[in-house]
Amino acid sequence: MESLLKVHNLSIKAGSFSLNKICFSLKANDYIMILGPTGSGKTILLESIAGLRPLHSGEIFFNGRRITDLPPEQRHVGFAYQDSLLYPFLTVKENILFGARARGIAVEAKVLRRMSQLVEIMGISQLLERYPKFLSGGERQRVSLARAILTKPPLLLLDEPLSALDPGTRQSMQNLLRQIHTTESISIIHVTHDFSEAIQLGTEMIVLSNGSIEQSGAPLEVFFRPVSLSVAKFLQGENLIKGTLSTLNSLLWFKPEHSELLIGPLSEELTPPLVAGSNVMLMIRSSNLSLHQSWESPSGCISWPAEIEYLSFNRTHVDVHCKGYGCWETSISLAQWQNLRLFQGDTVLLAVRPENCHLIVC
Repeated sequence: MESLLKVHNLSIKAGSFSLNKICFSLKANDYIMILGPTGSGKTILLESIAGLRPLHSGEIFFNGRRITDLPPEQRHVGFAYQDSLLYPFLTVKENILFGARARGIAVEAKVLRRMSQLVEIMGISQLLERYPKFLSGGERQRVSLARAILTKPPLLLLDEPLSALDPGTRQSMQNLLRQIHTTESISIIHVTHDFSEAIQLGTEMIVLSNGSIEQSGAPLEVFFRPVSLSVAKFLQGENLIKGTLSTLNSLLWFKPEHSELLIGPLSEELTPPLVAGSNVMLMIRSSNLSLHQSWESPSGCISWPAEIEYLSFNRTHVDVHCKGYGCWETSISLAQWQNLRLFQGDTVLLAVRPENCHLIVC
């Protein structure tokens, strides 16, 4: 399928910061999530696509047309910022129609009908005559979103639209964005710090670091298979254990630093470029590390004993922190904990399937 948007070797200078040779493409109906730490260049990238920042070098194509030098109003891209940026002296209705009015189509019957449909879908039809100062954060974001998509732009740019919302409102807005993406057939590029948000909404994920793309791919692939330690740490990778690779019976095993434990044999599919003696970091997501009271290892699993150091209780699950040949974290449901009745100091068996052991070259 031909790309709707293609960004090729994009570089931007912004004071002492720069974006460097950014390349990616977006197909129709894609939902790309852009993640990265503060200062990695996420907003600058969005603003360059929208035409709000001049490029130092590189090109941007939209539907096969070069738009690198076009002003924002000729790109037909919707943009919603984190803080909504509503005009305080305009009502909700006037804010939503602002872009359409600038294009001279605000009084057209089809535009007014579409506005009526949008405000009903977004649950803000009762707010049309209010001013922004009388709206909640979630209501302001809905108004900003309605304004951005009123004229049916083929591409919507979202700059951390949910970061300032409370958990309940954030979940509601996530559902709304999912609905808009599906029913409106609008492609979306969405900047966020929240990788759980990215996994729930995105079809693709891009991780920026220091102005460059460090990794891109399907969200779950990036989440479970980070290519570098910095991506793993940013995505809050659990059970990051430093060690080396060893060979036993012609198979590769992982040996944690300062430990005699050998974890393996490792899946051959995970380690073709690695050899014995390589310094690596093992990562096992807590959801992939299971906990057992029996000393019989589950079929097909690698296992070792550990002692529970402490437990962290959450609304739906318990994080169990263990120590034994390293420090480990696993998660079990509250129902599982009620059945197992585990406590600090208990000895347990930790187990993982070989294909869930991810290695990162140090």
